[in-house]
Amino acid sequence: TQHKDRLFLTFDLQDCRDPELTLDNDEKTHAGKVSFKGKAHSHATGPEEHVYAQELELYGEIDPSDVKKGTTARTITLSIAKKGSEEYWPRLLKAAGKPSQNIKVDWDKWVDEDEEPSADPMAGMDMSQFGGMGGMGGMGGMGGMDLSALLGGAGGSMGMDNFGEGMPEEDSSEDEDDMPALEAEKAKEESA
Repeated sequence: TQHKDRLFLTFDLQDCRDPELTLDNDEKTHAGKVSFKGKAHSHATGPEEHVYAQELELYGEIDPSDVKKGTTARTITLSIAKKGSEEYWPRLLKAAGKPSQNIKVDWDKWVDEDEEPSADPMAGMDMSQFGGMGGMGGMGGMGGMDLSALLGGAGGSMGMDNFGEGMPEEDSSEDEDDMPALEAEKAKEESA
């Protein structure tokens, strides 16, 4: 999965031992390269340990110094910064066409281009300049504003004492009819 500035790669290999990761850029093709190699058991082939490897030539360059790695018992996840790019790549790999069957989109991390959150709009904003606003914990009151004066004493029924006047009473039962009998009950009554 990719965001504007990062790629997210997950190697789904359970109980991987001795994982080897190499990340760099190819000067000729201006493409990032990711090499992965690790040992693990396969449920499909039995208890023998196998060596698994994957070589990826990425669409664009990456920043090998800005890589975050997370390892669990089931996966190795990488967050790789794109080099000098704030744009989405049209695809993950340099080569066009259908990728290897081992490469899949991680829909859990997917974010549409137009839905990706931009930089925090509150970043760099000095919240101390908004002191004196009520309801904002620890920021004081509303600068002496009297809400009761603002509302003009609009308490009580606010002139709605006769709101339901002229409407029929709810207890009125003139429109109520008995419910018709169910088909089974109707048949019982007719046969009796």
